[in-house]
Amino acid sequence: MNNTIINESKLFNKYKSSYKSAFCDLSIYILNLYCAYYLLWLFRNSYLSILTILFLGLLTLKSFIIFHDCGHQSYTPNRILNYIIGIITGIISYTPLSWNFRHDTHHVTNGNYNNKYNWGFNEHIYLTLKQYKGFSSIKRIIIKAFITPEFFYLFIPLINFIILERFSVSKLFSRKINKDFNKIYWLLEQIINNFGVFVLIYNLYKYEILIHWLCTVWIGSNLGVILFHNQHTFNPPYIVNNKTWNIKDSGLKGSSYIQVPYLLKYFTGGIEYHHIHHMNSKIPGYNLQAYHEEVVSNSSMFDNVVKLSMADCYKNLWLVLYDEDKNKYITFKEADEEIK
Repeated sequence: MNNTIINESKLFNKYKSSYKSAFCDLSIYILNLYCAYYLLWLFRNSYLSILTILFLGLLTLKSFIIFHDCGHQSYTPNRILNYIIGIITGIISYTPLSWNFRHDTHHVTNGNYNNKYNWGFNEHIYLTLKQYKGFSSIKRIIIKAFITPEFFYLFIPLINFIILERFSVSKLFSRKINKDFNKIYWLLEQIINNFGVFVLIYNLYKYEILIHWLCTVWIGSNLGVILFHNQHTFNPPYIVNNKTWNIKDSGLKGSSYIQVPYLLKYFTGGIEYHHIHHMNSKIPGYNLQAYHEEVVSNSSMFDNVVKLSMADCYKNLWLVLYDEDKNKYITFKEADEEIK
């Protein structure tokens, strides 16, 4: 174990975004995206479309990571450039840039069960065991039908991104969020995003690859939601009160380090190093791995970060309720056994 104390401010300056690094990442992404759409069209009537659909589905996840970094103002050093790239990649990943206002609130509430925004301490855990116990048998059956992974990942991510995100700016009008915002500006941005998605769908239909594209949306949206679930849903959880909570612990204790296979790392864009992202969201995804490796080689700061294998990530999908008494996430099966 290396007990060297690292200079976090110096590390941030070393790994923050630069025009050169952003340009390199964006150039490779644009080339891959062009090839993915072209191949999707070229092999639209071939069994090879299975591979092209998978490729574009994975690349959709990469699009969302770039979009996400632009929302954090971390992808490039320039705020306006981040907005432009964010709006374009938002259309490609069918999500308005205003999504990032909600996401910013997630960053200042993750693990804080009594935060001032009345935001979920874990946005993917909708109920506690006590709440679940208080429901009637019929209501519990209905809840399980919608939240159980077998149904949830079959339909909900696709419905959310294709339909619900068309109206998602309305959530900013009705919920407390971390930042003030210009309602007219973000309403206009929602309209731009919806128009862009409509134009994209029209052209996909015109070139006879709309069904293929919907399959890529299903793949990309599911992978993204599965990643998001595992970034914060594991045992033991980090759930504390407002006085104890702090941004560093939200990263080191409340966010995971997912062991993504090497061949998939390009598509996940570094977001698997989520413990760093929640410590400092201004470090772009394309620099997170290098940041992680330097810290590991020079200090013990990341020694106790929760590491999740692919098998762990699969098992964690069934963690759907929070048991307040035992301070752990549990499955519906565990909850039903306790009720019996």
